[in-house]
Amino acid sequence: MTQTQNQQREALEGFLHRFFGPGNGVWPDLDPDFRYKDRTLPFVEAIRRGDDAPVVLPRVYTDRDRFVVYVIAREPGERAKTAELIRAFAGPTYIAYDEQVGIQPAWLDPDDPIEQAVRDFAGDRTTFRLETGRTLEHRLNLAGALELMQRTEARRPPRMWRVAKPIGRLLAEFDASLSAGAEAASNVILEHLAAAGGVTAANLANLRIKRLDRLGRSEEILQLPELPDAIRQDPPLPVKEAILTAVYAALEESVAEGDLSSARAKLQERGRFVPALLDTDAGRLGAQAVAVLLMAATVLEDLPALRRLVNAVRNADRIGELSPLVWEDAQRVLAEGVGEEALPVVAEPVPQVPEDDVSKTIPAIDSWPAFLAAVAAGSRAGKSAVEQRSWTAWAPPAVHDASLAKFLDGLENQAAEEAWRAVGAFIDADGYVAPAGLTAHAFIRNAVAFDRFGPGDLAALQALTEIALRTGPSAHTYAELLDEIGAYSSRWVSPERASIALDFVDRLFLVACPDLNARSKLAYNLLEPLWRHQGRLNEADLAFAKRLSRELGVDFSWQDRVGSDDDERELSLSDLPPMKVLLYSLDDAVLTRCADEIKQLAPAVDTAKASDHVGSPQLRQKARSADLVVIATRCAKHAATGFITQHARTEHIHYADGSGSASMLRAAVTGLRLAAVDR
Repeated sequence: MTQTQNQQREALEGFLHRFFGPGNGVWPDLDPDFRYKDRTLPFVEAIRRGDDAPVVLPRVYTDRDRFVVYVIAREPGERAKTAELIRAFAGPTYIAYDEQVGIQPAWLDPDDPIEQAVRDFAGDRTTFRLETGRTLEHRLNLAGALELMQRTEARRPPRMWRVAKPIGRLLAEFDASLSAGAEAASNVILEHLAAAGGVTAANLANLRIKRLDRLGRSEEILQLPELPDAIRQDPPLPVKEAILTAVYAALEESVAEGDLSSARAKLQERGRFVPALLDTDAGRLGAQAVAVLLMAATVLEDLPALRRLVNAVRNADRIGELSPLVWEDAQRVLAEGVGEEALPVVAEPVPQVPEDDVSKTIPAIDSWPAFLAAVAAGSRAGKSAVEQRSWTAWAPPAVHDASLAKFLDGLENQAAEEAWRAVGAFIDADGYVAPAGLTAHAFIRNAVAFDRFGPGDLAALQALTEIALRTGPSAHTYAELLDEIGAYSSRWVSPERASIALDFVDRLFLVACPDLNARSKLAYNLLEPLWRHQGRLNEADLAFAKRLSRELGVDFSWQDRVGSDDDERELSLSDLPPMKVLLYSLDDAVLTRCADEIKQLAPAVDTAKASDHVGSPQLRQKARSADLVVIATRCAKHAATGFITQHARTEHIHYADGSGSASMLRAAVTGLRLAAVDR
C-alpha cells in the first residue's frame, strides 16, 4: 500500500471514529463487542471498500429520541443521481418529502460534532439527511432499503451518469418555473443543471442571480462568491440590471431621505462592482439601475460615462422616473466638469459594423411573431432575445394573439420542442393586464403533447391556465381546455403535489364558468387522487381540499386528519401562539382566500395582506411588524418584493411555490410552524 493510500485510509478511519463518537449512539466508538453492531456493519464495510455507491451512515441521537440516516453523494456532481436513487429505493414509503421540492441535500450544523465530521469529510451540499417514523420497525425498514440501494448500485458496471432531460429542456423549465413563481422548483432545476455539466460556471452564476433577483433577495446577490467572475464574463443585460438593482436596495433609504453623502458612502461600500458595469446600455434598464450608474459616474467623476447616461435618460424622456436627488447631483457634476454651457441632447451613437462582420451579427427581433419564429428555429437570435429579455420593449403578446396561437399549433415536433423555451417570457409578458388567451391555450397543448409534467413545467401550466381562463373563453373553448388539462392528470396528481392540483381547482372557482359539467369533471379528476390518499395530505392541503370540494359541489367524504409520528412532534396549528403574518401577491382573490383559511386553521394568527406595486410607508410598516412573510413571486412586482425583503425584520420569509391560494397557504403553514419554534 502506498503512502497516499495509507493517508487516505487513516483519514477515513479518523472520520468514522468521529462519526460514531459522542453524539451518535448507533455504534459507540465502533466497539467490536457492541451488541447491535451488525445492523451498522454493512454500511461501514461499504465505505471502507470504496464501493461505487453513495455512502450511507446511520445515527441515533444520544440526547433525544431521533434516528436519521446520512446519505452522501460520492461527488458534488452526483447529487441529482443520489437523490433519484434515494427516491427509487426509499421513496415516500419509508421517508416523507415534498415532491414539488424533491429530495434535497441538507444544511449540516457546524455546532453538531457528528454533522461537522460529515462536512469535513464530504464538504457542503453533498449530504442528504433522511428521517422516518419513531418505531424500530420504521428504522429497520429504512436502513434495509438503503442497504439494498448500496448493494444494487455497487454491483452495476461503472458508467457515466446522464441526466434524462437535455440541457435545453432544463433551461426552459428553469425559466418557466421562475416566471410562474415556482421558487422551490426553480432551485431544484438549478441543482440539476449544476450536476448535469454542460453549463459553464459563469452561466450558472447568471441563473442564480436571475433567481435571487426574482425573489427580491438583493443582499444575497451581492454576497455571491462567483459575482466578480460573472461580471468579468460580460453577463446578459438582465443580470447586469439585477446586480445594479441589488446595489440600489442598499442605497434606497438614504436616497429617499435626501441624504446624498450617506448614499454615496453606501455606494462605495456595497457597489465595488459597479464601475465594471458603467458601459451598460442604460436605455433598457429600470430606473433603479440607471440611478446607480448615474451615482457611480458622479462619484468617479467619469464625465464621458455621465454624459452618455444623462443623454440616454433625456432622449428616452425618463427624467421623471429618477430620484431628483440623483438627477440633480449628476447635473451638478456635469456642470462643474464642462462649464455652464447647456448640455446638448444627442442620440446615442450607433456602432458601425465592418462589412466583413455583417454576416456574423445577430439579426434584430422586434416583435412577438418574429421572436417565436426565431426561438422555434433554435437560432442564435432567439436564444439571445430570451437571455436579454428583449421582449420587454415590444407590444404585448395579446396584440398578436391569434397569429401566435396559429403559429404554435402549426409547428412540427422539433420546432415545438424548441418553442417551449419562450414560455417563461410569455408568462412574464402577460403582466396581469392584457391576457393572450389563445396563445396560452396553444402553449398548454404543447405542454400536454410533450409530457411536460416536471415541477417547473406544472407551475407554468397552471400560470398558462390562469391566463387562458382570464380571457373569458366560450363554453366550447372552456370545456376543451379543461379536458386537455384533465386528460393526463393521473400522471402527476399525487399527495406530494397536492398544492399544484389544488391551485388548478382553486382557479376554476375564481373564474367565470360557462360549462358546469366540464368544471366538475376536472375538479373531480384532480381531487379524487387526493381524496383516496387523504391520510398523506398535510393539514393545510387537506383543509383547502375540503373547502374546494364543498365550493365546487364535488361530493367526497373527507375525514379529519389522522395524526402521524411527525405530527406528534409538531405543534397543532390551532395551538399556535399569536403571530403576525404578511401575505404578498397581486392577486387579491388569492390573498383573501389564503387569509380566510389561515384564520380557520390558526385563530391566534393575525394576517395582513399587501398587493402594492412599489414600496410605501404602509408596506414598510407591515414588513417590519411581521413575524412571517409569505410572497407569491408569480403575482408580484420586483420593486415591492425587494422592498419587503429589505425592510422585514424577521428571518422567516417564505415563497409560495406557485401563484394559487393552495401554494400560498402551504408556504404560510410551513412558515408558521418554523416561526413558532423560534419564538
